[in-house]
Amino acid sequence: MSAPARDPAAPVAVIIVNWNGARDTLEVLHELDGVEGPPLRVVVVDNGSTDDSVDLLRRDAPHIELLETGENLGFAGGNLVGLRHVLATEDCGWILLINNDVAIDPGFLPPLIAACLDPGVGAAAPKIYYFEPRDLLWSAGGRLRLRETVTEEIGQGREDGPAYSEDADMTYLTTCCLLIPRDVLERVGPLDPVYFIGVDDADWSRRAQDAGYRLRYVAASRIWHKVAVSTGGSYTPFKTFHTGRSNTLYARRHFGTLGLVAFLGANIAALTGAMLRELPRGNARAVTAKARGIWRGLRDPLPDPPSLSDS
Repeated sequence: MSAPARDPAAPVAVIIVNWNGARDTLEVLHELDGVEGPPLRVVVVDNGSTDDSVDLLRRDAPHIELLETGENLGFAGGNLVGLRHVLATEDCGWILLINNDVAIDPGFLPPLIAACLDPGVGAAAPKIYYFEPRDLLWSAGGRLRLRETVTEEIGQGREDGPAYSEDADMTYLTTCCLLIPRDVLERVGPLDPVYFIGVDDADWSRRAQDAGYRLRYVAASRIWHKVAVSTGGSYTPFKTFHTGRSNTLYARRHFGTLGLVAFLGANIAALTGAMLRELPRGNARAVTAKARGIWRGLRDPLPDPPSLSDS
């Protein structure tokens, strides 16, 4: 694959999407100040916050570029605003997408850049732990699959060990923290905001591989994830609705007719089990919300992925 040479010293554009979470965002901004590696250009996209986020960010982080969307565009939509902004100029050779609800090791960035110096690599992601307990893995890379949910985080819930200590090619990388070379984004395109929350990273991973790139898990790079802070829990109606909708949109785009039928069958079985589990807990609404999300995913428009231009 022919690609321009990638400069390990080129500035890194860091894009953080904030929605009613300025205190978490300010914590990660403080940690980014101490990160090793090339210079950072930090852009925070406030995604229509309804609290005092914008005022706090302006007061306590005057050095960042703060973009305001005016409405909640979803995670991918907020990132799209940031990506178009930073790629409108030529000053950055790398783009780092990172959640606002993480803690980072100061040395996490150079190993990601080193992995991406291979022109065949389209993106690299770190080893990600739970914030508490800090030695428990949340993601050591990931894989795409044809199930009721289309991604699987490798190692999730397991203690770290030799099995997760080697760099490896993956079929899926989470955008909780993802380094992408500029030339790759210009070829593959941005995250697709048709996925309001979730699965946008699976879709981008699939598109990057369809373009001929490999995706690398980098074991020497480490961060910690405050899981589910922004969505308020792991099995709530809000999250399950968007899980159902986004996974269904992905299945429509990538699985073909037979794969879509298999995906829907897996979801019928999963919904039945979920209702038996959640009904005694008084959480049946989360199960019915997922069913509504799947239905919406079957009916909502599914245009082609967006370009990096505003047109």
